[in-house]
This record gives sequence, C-alpha cells and structure tokens, in this order.
Amino acid sequence: MEGSIDELRDDNHPLFGSDDDASHVPGARKRAQRRRQKRRRRHRLAPIVAIVLILGLIAVSYKIVSSVSKRFATPDYAGAGQGFTRVKISPGDGASDVAAAMVKAGVVKSSRAFVNAAESSGRASDIQAGVYRVPLRSSGEAAMAAILDPANRLVSQVTIPEGYTERQVLTLLAEKTELPVAELRAAAGRISNLGLPEGLNPKTAEGFLFPSTYEFDPDQSADEVVQQLAGQFSAEYRKLGFAAGAKALRLTTYQALIIASLIESEAKFPEDRPKVARVILNRMAKGTPIGIDAANRYGVGLTGKDPDSVTYTEDSPYNVRIRPGLPPTPVSNPGEASLRAAIQPAAGDWLYYVVSDSAGHHVFTADEDVFTAAVAKCKANGWGC
Repeated sequence: MEGSIDELRDDNHPLFGSDDDASHVPGARKRAQRRRQKRRRRHRLAPIVAIVLILGLIAVSYKIVSSVSKRFATPDYAGAGQGFTRVKISPGDGASDVAAAMVKAGVVKSSRAFVNAAESSGRASDIQAGVYRVPLRSSGEAAMAAILDPANRLVSQVTIPEGYTERQVLTLLAEKTELPVAELRAAAGRISNLGLPEGLNPKTAEGFLFPSTYEFDPDQSADEVVQQLAGQFSAEYRKLGFAAGAKALRLTTYQALIIASLIESEAKFPEDRPKVARVILNRMAKGTPIGIDAANRYGVGLTGKDPDSVTYTEDSPYNVRIRPGLPPTPVSNPGEASLRAAIQPAAGDWLYYVVSDSAGHHVFTADEDVFTAAVAKCKANGWGC
C-alpha cells in the first residue's frame, strides 16, 4: 500500500473522525476539549512571557548602562566651592588651556568638567586674558561663571595724565601697582627692551611712556608694565604716520617727538597746539633760541632741584633761552593731540606766544613789541607767565 494509517492526522482518520465527529467515539470529546484548552492557555501565556522577557532585558540593560556611566562619568565637584585662589589666563588660551590651569590650582576636579561647562554655556569665546579670583573645589559651571564675571578679574587701573614726565609716570605706576619704583626705573632704562619703532634709538624713555588709562595684572613685572606704555606709544606713532609727518617737515622722528613734548608742556587747548609747533619751527629756522621755559624747568628737575628754582641762567643743554635748537630729549610724555600738532603745525609767521587769560589760552604774534606788551599784561593779571 502507498500509505499507512500513521500518515493520516488523528483528527481526520477515518477510524476516529474529526473533532466534529468526536461525539461518536467514547472519550474523544473530552480529549479534544483538553487539547483546545491547552492551546488557549499557550496563547494567553505567550504575551505574558514576552513582556517578562522584555522587562528583564530592560532591567539588565539599565544596570549595565548605569555601571558604565558611573565608570566613565566626568569627575566634578558640586556647588560653588569654598575659599578662593587666583588663576591666570594668558592671551590666546582656549577652554582646554584654562581647564588645565583650573585643575592645577585646585579649582575644578577635572579638565573635562570645566570644558563641558564652557561648551554648555555657549560663551567659551568670551573668556578673556587676565588674573581671576575663583572659588576652590567648585563645579565646572561655577568656575566658568567666575571667570565670566568682570568683578572677579584682578587688575590695577592706572591713568597716566598727558604731560607727565618719566619720573612722575614711574612714581604713579609704583603707587598703583605696588611694584618697587627702583624696578620700574631700571625697566625704563632698558631702552632696547621697549620695542620702540625702528629708527628711534634714544638714551631715555622720556616721551615714550604714552599717557592713557591702563589695566595691569597683579603678577606683571616692571618690564611688562613699562613695555605696555611704550607699546601704546608705538601704536599711536604708527596710526598718526608720525615718521612720514616728521620727514615732510625735514625733522627726524626724535626731533618731532621733542617738539611734541614741548607742545604738551606749554599748551592747554587744542587750537593752541599747532600754533606752538609753528612758533618752534619758525624760531629754529631763524636760528633763534626757542625760549620755552618748560625745557629749562625740566633740566633743573633732572639735577634733583625744585623746577621752581630755575633761574634761566643755568649752564645746561636744556636752557633753550640761551642755546639755539631743541633740548637733547623730550621734556614730557605727549598725548595724541600734541603728537599730531608736532607733524601738522599751523601756518603762520608767529615768533612769540604768551598766556592771554586766566584759563590759559595763548596769544600769538610775530611782533616783538606786541609780545612785550602781552607779557606785561599777563604778569599784571597773574596769569602764570
């Protein structure tokens, strides 16, 4: 035979019939019901088993992720920290450089803590060079906030007035920065370290300590402080085209600087500065002593005497009442207006000027008699002739 009874399904076998015919066979109906109940139980259990398996996998995954996260989490302190220290940020430092300095100083627990905070803040590019007061053992976020707060930057602000002499400038710097004045004087004496423009080889720093407002970090050296002032002079020098302007007047750049210093010491008002420059140039062209008292007073001060003790008879290269030409050095540190006036003098034939009112304006003239009368008026009114 081609088939056997075993090859047929039980429920379709001609001897037993199907489930529909189970009632004709004793006990068959109960067996069929049990099979259907088992199938239904299996169908109900399958989703439950799947859910249990999924929940188990989630629990195991959570434990694994949690364990890995703890193992690789960024070490960081919590909160704003306690106590303070100083951290220096140099020009050009990025977040990673600052982070390394923070770790070394005991501010943050890890470089990554600070870098993460800097990136999250979106203000990493706002980090400025300087020395900052920052909290110890603080979170990366708190450390970042500290260096973004201008109040935490430690600086000494110093305003150098126009017309101050080198001696006055260095004394003021010593007072404001707490650097020894002897160190500042030594730094100013190292002319080759000042970074002056090419062609300027003076023997003194007078004239190169540019008057302006400066901020100095607490750990800056005397050399760095003086170089900052000289650097500002160089910037102004280039901006004004000072060398080209001096050359157009047939002056050396140093001669033009000396004239600027004389202007600064003599004139109070912008309109007077170019006229003072022209008087100096006119008198030099005639070979007449320029007769500017500021130079005489400066020379007396260099000897250690009170400038008010000047007699105008001193045997000094700064006595320009009796010696033709310019004094050997600048007599003050001129600002931008006087530097500009020195290379852009007014047009005129004036040879004299004198104070003409209590405010300090000047009258200019080419007539000696007019000048003499103006001097008498100035003295009579006590205008500081």
